Amino acid sequence: MARRPSTVSVASFGSIKSLAELSHLTSVSTFAPSPSALKFPRSVPSTHSSSVQSTRVQDETTDIDPDELFAKCTIPEVKAKQVQLRSDAEAKQEELRVMVGERYRDLLQASTSIISMSKSAKCVQEAFQETKDAIASRQQPSREDRTSNVGKEDSHLQTLQVLSAHIKLLLDAPEHLWRLIEREKYFHATWLFMLARVVHRVLSRDDDQDEDSWLNQGVNVMEQFPLIQRQWETISHFRSQIVHRAILSLRTHEKSPEDTCATILTLHILESRPLTDTLTTYLSQRTRTMHTLVSRNSIIMTTAIPNGVPTTQTNGHPLGASKLAQSKHIPPNDRLQEVKSSLLIHVEVISRTVNCARNVFQSRRPTQPALAIRVLEQMHTGSPAVSDPEATLPSELVLSTQTILSGLPSSSYFTLLPAGIRSYKPYVELSSASSSVPEYFLEDKLQTWFDQSCSILQDYLDRRLLELDSVRSIWNVRSSLRKWLLTSGLVKTEQTALDTLFEEAVRKRVTAIWTDTIHEAKELFLKALSSLTPSSEVVTEEFSPLNSIYVPQSVPPPPLTGSGPSAYELPYRTYRTALQSQLRGRTPRLQAFLNILEESAASLQKDYARISLDQSSKRLVRNLVEAYLPEAEAFCSMIAVALASTTDELMNQSDTARAMRNMIFLSRVAVEISLTSPFLHNIGCDEVVALQFRDKTGMLFNRIINRWKEHTISSAISVYDNAKFHLTLSGPSPALMESLHALSASLHSLGLTHHPSQLTGIASSLLSLFVDTFTRDMPNGDTDRNVQILNDATFLRCLASAWPSEALETSSLDKLIAALQSEIQSSGHLQPDPEQAAKEYLMRTQMLLSALFPPSSSMQPAKEGADKMSALLTYGVPGADTTFLSAVELVKVSTRFPLLLVETR
Repeated sequence: MARRPSTVSVASFGSIKSLAELSHLTSVSTFAPSPSALKFPRSVPSTHSSSVQSTRVQDETTDIDPDELFAKCTIPEVKAKQVQLRSDAEAKQEELRVMVGERYRDLLQASTSIISMSKSAKCVQEAFQETKDAIASRQQPSREDRTSNVGKEDSHLQTLQVLSAHIKLLLDAPEHLWRLIEREKYFHATWLFMLARVVHRVLSRDDDQDEDSWLNQGVNVMEQFPLIQRQWETISHFRSQIVHRAILSLRTHEKSPEDTCATILTLHILESRPLTDTLTTYLSQRTRTMHTLVSRNSIIMTTAIPNGVPTTQTNGHPLGASKLAQSKHIPPNDRLQEVKSSLLIHVEVISRTVNCARNVFQSRRPTQPALAIRVLEQMHTGSPAVSDPEATLPSELVLSTQTILSGLPSSSYFTLLPAGIRSYKPYVELSSASSSVPEYFLEDKLQTWFDQSCSILQDYLDRRLLELDSVRSIWNVRSSLRKWLLTSGLVKTEQTALDTLFEEAVRKRVTAIWTDTIHEAKELFLKALSSLTPSSEVVTEEFSPLNSIYVPQSVPPPPLTGSGPSAYELPYRTYRTALQSQLRGRTPRLQAFLNILEESAASLQKDYARISLDQSSKRLVRNLVEAYLPEAEAFCSMIAVALASTTDELMNQSDTARAMRNMIFLSRVAVEISLTSPFLHNIGCDEVVALQFRDKTGMLFNRIINRWKEHTISSAISVYDNAKFHLTLSGPSPALMESLHALSASLHSLGLTHHPSQLTGIASSLLSLFVDTFTRDMPNGDTDRNVQILNDATFLRCLASAWPSEALETSSLDKLIAALQSEIQSSGHLQPDPEQAAKEYLMRTQMLLSALFPPSSSMQPAKEGADKMSALLTYGVPGADTTFLSAVELVKVSTRFPLLLVETR
């Protein structure tokens, strides 16, 4: 800046100015090389070689005298020399032509440069002469003139100092504007930009009628200081930068209402936008923020789905969306925190946008205008219009030109600026409609934007909740959102709208999770049932009390020393589950069948118990139950239908033995589900549906048992009918004992040990059906066969008499026994008392045929003082000294049996 006054004094001489211009032109024209001068011609090597050759020929022919040539050479030699010289002349002529053609432009430019150098030198010489004449013609001023000149020089120096202050502000403005923009202080940048614009207008004012103009003070600013215009051109570009950056900064939702107000006033003052337009711009930028957040998370979500396009299930949810966390290998807790934080950011954008708009544009009460209006009033009047302490403006919004100038480097130098500039304030017209926002306009805009944002949030909330596959996580997110809603600062209607949106999204997702759980259990159950169909090759194991109940489970080994609780918790939990299944009489396959239903129902019941603890969610829980109950009822109905259809297929199967094993397994599944399994209680169906389900499974159980009875009785009777009676025994025949043992084994194979009421009824009905079939199908034979049939019938009546009379009817047996006795007596055959033999045999076989006896609780209690054996054998202890009678027919020992070699060691 120290060089500026000297520049002015030198520039006052017009001849020096013209000299500088001429010298500049001369230097440019003289020292700027032409493009052609910097290029080497392509024919330079050939020209050089030809010139060397011609020079050599010239040296040879310069000293040749024609007379001497004719004297020394013959005529042919002279002609040859003539031809050579002619060709040399033509070559030189061609070389000259090529050289002139290539160097013609350079010659013209060189001549032009020489002419311009001559003119420039002449101008310099004339300028020096004018300077010499001006110095020589200057006279010595008088003392009065010297005093006036000193006063003029002082005023001129002061003018130059004021001018330098103006120029310094323009020089410092760009760097400071960049600094303010980077610090996002757009309101300060706007004020500084408008101040620089005012300074530029002051400097460019050239009105001759104005006494304070720079021309009247002896300075032609725009002509002598072209830097001013160039500097203003640099500063003028900051307007678009400030506006663009200010608009982009409105997308940041973390800004305070004061910073947002300053940004909005930047657009209002710098671009003369009405406040209503700035409100629209503000809301549109916040909408872009919402879309940016949604699209950013959408890209992250679609990376786990092939091709970014998820396929859709029948219930409308993306396939595998519930397993999204597992597919991306993110722990469930981390996934929960990520979803929760992203949703809180979205709702925070909505609440901050609405609350900030109300703080900036809405008046809290009649005595306290809106924040933007208070800032405009402070700018207009220079002090706040309201003296209320609560209405005091923040320091970052109370601006003045002195505040802006104090932030510039060497701010004390700006005291030389005129008072009008130092007290400058941007023009604000408070009475204009552009400087206010009507209340109805604000509420209408906010309501429209709030509804649009809620629509965006609803879609985003539905997608993010798909990433959570447990009701516990969904409820955790719901609790966080509701807790945030209480402190959001929104009005009551907006809180209600957001709460309704949250509840609806949670209801849809929880219902989808429960529905998916039911669908998954349904598919697994149907797949398990398909293994029982005739097309399956899976063999169903038979139930055996010895193998299923009385086989000890392997105890897990003790954990290693120093291992944590997890080392023994899982093995012992598995061991306890196996013991519980064994005590309940469930085989591993039956347990696997029932686990499909019981585990899904248990998870649903656990979810319901968890959400029911929240007292503020009774309405949501009621809606969830109403939406879930149809699915649960359909699930129960599907189970009954699937069991019935599988039974129908098995009844039509040709392989009767295998089909019967599968049907017995289905009967156990039906009775376990309807009686002992917690499935019906946990699935949540009402009493009517549960009762209907039990009725259907009970009918299915009875249907299977009836078919099983027919098959079992048919097999047992066929065994008895096909037997051959070789000799007459005093007790029941081996064929009868084999048939009765088959009945007892079949009863054990039903696996109803833990259902004594059902087992008792089945046993009594099975024995009654066997008795009826036995008495109805017995053919008349010879006397020996009738005697054996009489013994068998007597044993059956003794076995049937162990049951109560209302449980088992023995009238048919009595008729058969009476008929057989009369026939035997008429034939004159002597028969000992079969009743005593039957009772003795019954005591011996009561353990073998235990399933055909009524339960011990229905029998008479043991007498006092009886031994342990009598307590166990409730039908009497057989005598030890009686002759042993085999229950089966044995083959006679061969005569060669003693000759067999037996190793004795």
